[in-house]
Amino acid sequence: MTDLKRLIKRRTCRPPETIRKRLVVILEPGDTLAMREHGRRYICRIGLEALYTMLVKRQVTIDRAKKAQERKLRAATR
Repeated sequence: MTDLKRLIKRRTCRPPETIRKRLVVILEPGDTLAMREHGRRYICRIGLEALYTMLVKRQVTIDRAKKAQERKLRAATR
């Protein structure tokens, strides 16, 4: 695995449904992820550790909701 020592920019293949323009994703040294709309200057940044924590919490919430729905269905069929 290679350490991140310089900026890496990539543009998404298609724009998200809520935005007209494609996104530019930037991996920055110092473990930072940045995103902006193509053609705009405003950049949103987040640390990779914070992003990972958000993703894990989101997945836990989704898993808990799924289990609760399954329990609800089992209780209804009894």
